[in-house]
Amino acid sequence: MTDTLSAATGAFRAAQAGPAGAGGDLLHSGNAGFIIHRAGQLDHAYRTEGRAFAADLVEHLNKVMAGTATVLVHEEVLGAVDRLHWLIHMKKPDDYRRFLEIADHDRSFKEITEADRLTERQGGNWERMFVEGSFRERVYVPQHGLDDHDADHADHADHEDAHGDHDHDADATTFVPPARHQTGLPDSRLRSSADSGLTVIRTAQTFYRFRNEAREFAFAWSSEVNRALGGELTVYLYEETFGQQDRIHWMIHLDNLDVYRKLTELSRTDTAYRALFGREFVPAHKGGGGWEQTFVPASIHDTVLTPLHGGAPIGF
Repeated sequence: MTDTLSAATGAFRAAQAGPAGAGGDLLHSGNAGFIIHRAGQLDHAYRTEGRAFAADLVEHLNKVMAGTATVLVHEEVLGAVDRLHWLIHMKKPDDYRRFLEIADHDRSFKEITEADRLTERQGGNWERMFVEGSFRERVYVPQHGLDDHDADHADHADHEDAHGDHDHDADATTFVPPARHQTGLPDSRLRSSADSGLTVIRTAQTFYRFRNEAREFAFAWSSEVNRALGGELTVYLYEETFGQQDRIHWMIHLDNLDVYRKLTELSRTDTAYRALFGREFVPAHKGGGGWEQTFVPASIHDTVLTPLHGGAPIGF
């Protein structure tokens, strides 16, 4: 399993360069304003055919959606076997209308989704490959409205803007400011869903009464990680939209488990990071307390994804 995972993550750039498109048309977790996360469980009997279908579909969609949306397909590792994940990156919700037009009128799309892909297995297409009722969707929007934190990073961000690394005006067409503006780092030191071998999606449910304090911690944690490991790992913070109230998500982008090990060791190796966990995030008039008071117990979960790649499926 470890050898297979290492091979898959080591080849991620080549895997994404084709279907994902290239250049300024490429949207990803760092520059998108609106992300749909769609997940579906493959029937183990059709794991190979299902991956081929997913790759064909994404390749076509990224051709006809270039400049409007980018779709990246991943498979889940260290989790459910044969579960696929699509991250659909757009600038704004209205861009989804283009997908509907393609579904209704694009001949190649219909061929990919309706042609008999299981001729020697009693016939069928994707509807036989995936477990009934297994598709789920979430909408991620880059966390916004963190005015106090934006002020803390203003001087550094202005410095980067002056050098052309982050131009907020250039992103005025997005639903909210893209997640890359959360970091205060130049683009050369950022990773994203389009160029990472592993993406960890960490999900947490905040207490309603501590929703602001939880986001304050979430943003502070992301900032400390990006400071300490910028260039090797990038964390972006999102909130769930049109879904569950006050559920937030971090996307942690990195290449391999060795980098993840550095993240887990920060509490031992980095003084500033360690100090974060001693801060009082809950004010006295709300009873006081640290970050752990702001989240619903047992609500923090990780989903580990790697780009869909050629060859045998990951897992047994």
